Amino acid sequence: MKPCERTVQLVAASMGRDLERDEALFLKEHAAVCPECRAHLAASDTAIGILKGGLVPQEIDTPPLFNERLRERLRERAGHPSWYRYLPQIRFRRFELGFLATLLLLAVGAVTFFYFHEDAPQPQLVTQKEVSTDTPLSIDLEYLAVHPIAEVTVTIELDEGVVFHSDYREIADARSHTWKGRFNEGINSIPFMVTVEKPGIREIRTRADIGDWRHEHRITLTSNGKMLTMAMYRLPKRRI
Repeated sequence: MKPCERTVQLVAASMGRDLERDEALFLKEHAAVCPECRAHLAASDTAIGILKGGLVPQEIDTPPLFNERLRERLRERAGHPSWYRYLPQIRFRRFELGFLATLLLLAVGAVTFFYFHEDAPQPQLVTQKEVSTDTPLSIDLEYLAVHPIAEVTVTIELDEGVVFHSDYREIADARSHTWKGRFNEGINSIPFMVTVEKPGIREIRTRADIGDWRHEHRITLTSNGKMLTMAMYRLPKRRI
């Protein structure tokens, strides 16, 4: 036999509010004559106060998670099954929650970065070649002008260990060199030569300011002491 519907409803209601005096009195008197309802009340927090003559349940020591499980059973008997009871019960300590929150933020940041940067222009390999370290390396910077440009400034900067190969002392001893001049319509080339003093990986950086735009190259030099490999990359132009 199941407990009476009114008993189940009142016990479920007591989970969220205090019962009215007549409701509590009904439960007390009805439980005295109905074994099923008396057993149902005995399994609930509400019965502790009602069966002892009070309207407010007394505090007692209960096993861990007793109240949560009891409320779920009462809701199910009242016709409101708790679907979330089937989910795994996972409890985290404070530092574990902080660690998980940090991982979540990093994941969101990574997804956001790649989502907004996947279409960003990437450096483009222009040319690649290999020469002996016994001979100077000749490099040509090429720029395409759709119309004549009256004033252009091109700056070349060298890493330590890379030197300009020139008969002019002031150029050979310099760490950077700036060229100023005019570009004609079509392809314009600015040649220069360098040597690498020791094995290793070094870089040459160039920039050309043309109107409101800056055009840049990154030139990687890799030397093993006998051979020198050059890879020239053109960076996306940007407004200055």
